Amino acid sequence: MDRELTERQQAVLRMIVAEYVATAVPVGSDTIVRKYAPGVSPATVRNDMVTLASAGYVYHPHTSAGRIPSDKGYQYYVRHLMQPGELSADEKRMIVHLFHQIERDLGQWVQLAATLLAQMTGNAALVTAPRVARAELQHLELIATQERSALLIALLGEGMLHQQLLVHSEPLRQEELDQIVRRFNQTLRGRAAEEIAEWDGARTELERAVRDCLAELMMRVDRQAVPRVWQAGLSLLLAQPEFASREKAQEITRAFEQPTLAVEVADALIEYPGVRVMIGDEVRWSVLRGCAVVGARYGADRRWGAIAVVGPTRMRYDRAIATIQYVSEVMNDLWAKLCG
Repeated sequence: MDRELTERQQAVLRMIVAEYVATAVPVGSDTIVRKYAPGVSPATVRNDMVTLASAGYVYHPHTSAGRIPSDKGYQYYVRHLMQPGELSADEKRMIVHLFHQIERDLGQWVQLAATLLAQMTGNAALVTAPRVARAELQHLELIATQERSALLIALLGEGMLHQQLLVHSEPLRQEELDQIVRRFNQTLRGRAAEEIAEWDGARTELERAVRDCLAELMMRVDRQAVPRVWQAGLSLLLAQPEFASREKAQEITRAFEQPTLAVEVADALIEYPGVRVMIGDEVRWSVLRGCAVVGARYGADRRWGAIAVVGPTRMRYDRAIATIQYVSEVMNDLWAKLCG
């Protein structure tokens, strides 16, 4: 349970967190007085540091050093002391512009989200596509590629585009394919693979071939229903002083090579409305010890994906939260338009 701190003790803890996040150097009372509180006695600051240490909010990394925030100290800071962050208007315009440069392709959106999160926070980023219990058809396209073949492109309920080659015994005309597309989109939108496979409304041999090709594609997607994961910024994370040792760098690298880890992180975020911050024992994955996770879900109607940044506990939480919040809002809007 958080201990009640006086206003001055809260201010000292806020200063310690701000200085340590900026420098990664243990913070002494002289630094606090010189940079943050020139009118306060160093002895007074030292007494407050002793109180904070006895309550478990800061600690000595070694005897002669200054103080470092503990996991408990960071948790208290995020919950009670941190001022909300805000992206600049230019940053928001840039994010919206980049997303709207991309056509209706969730795969490119989530890759862009991972890249933006990593670049804007200086941490590693994980993004998953929305998960659905089964694939449902949202939109179908057929593009003639050769005389007897066409590319079948299906936008499914999770927002991803999937492709499969359709080969037919007779020559294919784009006009005829367009007619089939219009009819299938009107009739089969929202249906699952089994429903499409059993649909008896196909009138011609070509329509039956399209129906079977589409059902086969969707069944394959259902069999591979583990959500896709996009990553970015691992090198930024490894450049932090907390991961300077070879052993720690290798441990974090192995963690990011485990696709199940990203899925478990996503599941923890999907359960939680709004931005979630996990610090210390709130991060339940041993391979991420010493890290913090800030993330949120996006999507709607039980079809949720997740975006997250993973960084050292010495993180700019205000910046990470503001970035996650805005990017998730943009992706929610895009998802609504994609599925609308």
